[in-house]
Parts: sequence; C-alpha cells; structure tokens
Amino acid sequence: MTRHRVRKNTALGLAAFVAVLGFWLGEGGSPPWAVVPIVSTFVAALAIAAAVPGRLWAKVIAGVVSFALCAVALFLGWVSFTYAFDECVEKGEEVRAQLNEYQKKKGRFPERLGQLEGFRLCGRILRPTVLEYERRENGYVLSFEDWLVEHTATESKPFLASK
Repeated sequence: MTRHRVRKNTALGLAAFVAVLGFWLGEGGSPPWAVVPIVSTFVAALAIAAAVPGRLWAKVIAGVVSFALCAVALFLGWVSFTYAFDECVEKGEEVRAQLNEYQKKKGRFPERLGQLEGFRLCGRILRPTVLEYERRENGYVLSFEDWLVEHTATESKPFLASK
C-alpha cells in the first residue's frame, strides 16, 4: 500500500471516528456552547486535515469538511439527547406506574429499569437511557437532567423539576 493511500485511509478512518465521537458527545446533554465538544471538534478537524495527503488547498478543504462533519454529528447527538429528555418529561409518570405495578406483582422494586417489561423510554442512540434509577430500601428515586434542570421522583412523589 502506498504512503498516499495509507494517509487517505487514515483520514477517512479519523473522519468516521470523529463523527461517532461527536455524536456521542452531543448525546451527553451538555449545553451547545460547552467547551469540550467544541474544542474536540476543532482538534479533530485539524487532525483529519493533517492526515490528508496532497497540497495545502486539499488540507484546507478536508479541514473545513471535517469540521462541518463533526459539527453536524455533534448537533445530531444533541437532537438524540433532546428527544430522550423530552420523552422523559412527557412519559416519566408511565415509568413510575410500571415500577408500582412491578412492586405489586413481585413484592419489591426491581434492581434496574431493564427488568421492567417492555421498558424502552427515554433512550438515546449510542448511550443508555437518560433516566437514572436508584433502588432504595423501601422505594426508589428516578431522575433525569440536562444542563439546566433536574427532574426527580420517588415511589410516593411525582416528578418535580428543580434547578
């Protein structure tokens, strides 16, 4: 394999990795102006541009295209997070109902949400659900949050939002 082809394949591999990384960072739910996703997107674009073989104009085009690719992947990750978060806002009480039904049938609350029959709410694409579940001695705590607000519920209290 020629050196030119190796560099080209390296650039393509980096672009694919960076797109997935950008999406994953976006799904984290941090604010759009968070430093880590923006800096990592910029650094990734520079790395891809450096790996592209050829003249300066080819590297500049690769840098611009890879930065756009990273930004789009980051944005789509934020969309995935937002969809999961909004689903929790709309259907979080359904999870509480499922937990109470489970407790009535089994005499205890489940160890994890995955034990609930048909549980598929608040899911992201690359990361697990945004809904946090903690079983306690006589109950549970459910919560989900973004960079601005946290929603928390227990076996006896519905979801309440707080900053």
